[in-house]
Amino acid sequence: MKNNLSSHIGIFFIKQVAKLPFWCIYLLADIFYLIVYYIVGYRKEVVIQNLKNSFPEKVEKEIKTISKKFFRHFSDLTLESIKAHKMREKDFDKRVVVKNAEVVNQFFEQGKSVVVLTMHYGNWEWSNILSTYQKHQILAVYKPLHNLLFDQFMNNTRKKFGAETVKDSLTLRTVINKRKKNEPVFIGLVADQTPPAFHKFWMLFLNQEALFFQGPASISKRFNYPLFFQKMKKTKRGKYEISFELLYENPSEVSETEIMKTFVAKMEEIIRKEPEYYLWSHRRWKHTRPEGIPLIL
Repeated sequence: MKNNLSSHIGIFFIKQVAKLPFWCIYLLADIFYLIVYYIVGYRKEVVIQNLKNSFPEKVEKEIKTISKKFFRHFSDLTLESIKAHKMREKDFDKRVVVKNAEVVNQFFEQGKSVVVLTMHYGNWEWSNILSTYQKHQILAVYKPLHNLLFDQFMNNTRKKFGAETVKDSLTLRTVINKRKKNEPVFIGLVADQTPPAFHKFWMLFLNQEALFFQGPASISKRFNYPLFFQKMKKTKRGKYEISFELLYENPSEVSETEIMKTFVAKMEEIIRKEPEYYLWSHRRWKHTRPEGIPLIL
């Protein structure tokens, strides 16, 4: 009962913050940064260690600079994600540029579904505006939060422009149902999520052994859906650019391992250029590869 009350109060507060103008949102983000970085030190050790492991060639000063830039971006990301609840289409149009939606839409015209892989980079929550650009029905696959009220609140924001939110555990079932109905869909997967430890697909990601869900490769290969990588670039504060790159038009012709290796390489290419916009506070490398489980190189 107490948890529900706290959640309702928290959501009420978030909704009030979401009503604030953008200049106030970014003022709050500046204050949030000072609190998170200098006072609370939220996951600062995790961020520093992740950066050191990912960039062993960088000296202490470079790591500290990146970590500060990350926490500034993380503060913007937090307040922007709250603001998204009250943002209208015209608000997004001023702040998110979608460069080449047509490369995905061409497959809708052919009656084909697509699989679109992205990662925790930039502001992935603002990708909900894609529903106004894509002809496909967007299936926004997500990992449920433990707090059901906050989970519902986040999903209401994600689907406000027409996307259909799908629990990660229901992805395959949903895709099969859409296929039976001949409904071309855009299967959006934030594919750098950390799976439970019982999974066995281990790869090198930023110089570290990392466990991955194999599902994104399995779905695209099983149904031979064209596979895209969705890039998000932060062009300035509060401004983003989304673009798509076709990785495989016929994924059935390559192995799942090759698909995942291509995805990881794309992530690394982007992260190395501007590392501050990746979600370093996430415990991405928390699992240790068990003895006898191979590392895919």
